[in-house]
Amino acid sequence: MTTYYFHVDNGEFIPDGDGVDLPDLDAARQEAVRAAGEMINESKRSFWEGMTPWIMNVTDDENHLLFTLQFAAKAPSGNALYIPQTEADHA
Repeated sequence: MTTYYFHVDNGEFIPDGDGVDLPDLDAARQEAVRAAGEMINESKRSFWEGMTPWIMNVTDDENHLLFTLQFAAKAPSGNALYIPQTEADHA
């Protein structure tokens, strides 16, 4: 088992001093996504109103940077339509 640390910067740097013991990198990736979703949910409106990207840097127990997640909410500046593209549009 390796201890993985999930350091967050959401406008305020929040270091992970405890870490989580996980079996491998894939488990750390899954935990990062789960934790990010939980943080967004717990933030209530501040995530949606701030429109500031959040960053999660994931390190191992030797402080090697393994990967970074960036997530942000964006709202259109005016009246916008979403028109999905089909595979034919890409040809």
